[in-house]
Amino acid sequence: MLSIRHLEFIRTLAAHGHFGRAADVLGISQPALSKGISSIEKTLGVTLFDRTGQNTPTVFGEILIAHSESIVADFNELLREINLAKGLDVGSLAISCGLYPAEMSVQEAIGIMASRHPSLVCKFAVKDWNDVTEDVASRTFDIGLADITEASKKPDLETEVLRVSPITVFCRAKHPLAQKSQVTLTDILEFPWAGPALPATMFAALPKQSRPFGIVDNTTHRVIPRIWVETFSAAKNIVLSGDALSAGPRHLIERELAESTLAVLPVELPWMKLNYGFIWRRGRSLSPACLAFMQIVRDIEARRGF
Repeated sequence: MLSIRHLEFIRTLAAHGHFGRAADVLGISQPALSKGISSIEKTLGVTLFDRTGQNTPTVFGEILIAHSESIVADFNELLREINLAKGLDVGSLAISCGLYPAEMSVQEAIGIMASRHPSLVCKFAVKDWNDVTEDVASRTFDIGLADITEASKKPDLETEVLRVSPITVFCRAKHPLAQKSQVTLTDILEFPWAGPALPATMFAALPKQSRPFGIVDNTTHRVIPRIWVETFSAAKNIVLSGDALSAGPRHLIERELAESTLAVLPVELPWMKLNYGFIWRRGRSLSPACLAFMQIVRDIEARRGF
């Protein structure tokens, strides 16, 4: 009879094409893997891999691999539900996060969670907002925190707004624009932008041609910055080192402003604002750890003002 472990054998061998490398990934010996694959083939009465050169799946192997993805995902979801029922201090919490909420509240919240529940295993990744949405939709992560403008329109996702607020455009203190008493959008477009991809809602406010600012994709209605980064610290350091521009909540650059290494540009862009919050799969149970984490984030956000 096939087991989840057998499916892991097949998927890993297909991914690596080599018994030795696949065995290393699985943490077993090469003979044990070879014997396991042969046993599965004998049970099914078919050959799953062509063993000439690269071990490529046969048509029967491709069928098994195609169906195994959902089977393994469902099994992992079953284990997750069981761990969920065990309580707050058992299991894990996987958080996918955009760069702004990561700096504003999420990293602090994870620190608090670790202090209160030291047995909890936490996985934390900072990504572009669009990747956060995909992480949650694919069930790779339990909860996401990122721009919710587009996620809120997806029928398979739930969202909860945490912050809607303007952001400040900034540059290095000796930047050419820092010397101007008034800066326009046209001025800004002539310099590379460092930050995440801009949501489609900002597309309407920008020219439909690529400029030094970023690359305009008229098919997806998105603007990709010339310097596409996934952490705020990276954007800030890049701005400090050259003529790139970026934006963010003012309090995240207060130290650099006080030290006169960064400067706020005198420009008003009302369409450029934060609109982030929680993202999770509709109908998916949230673990006690996830619910506790969400409340800690809410408390931190409230303390900093909406």
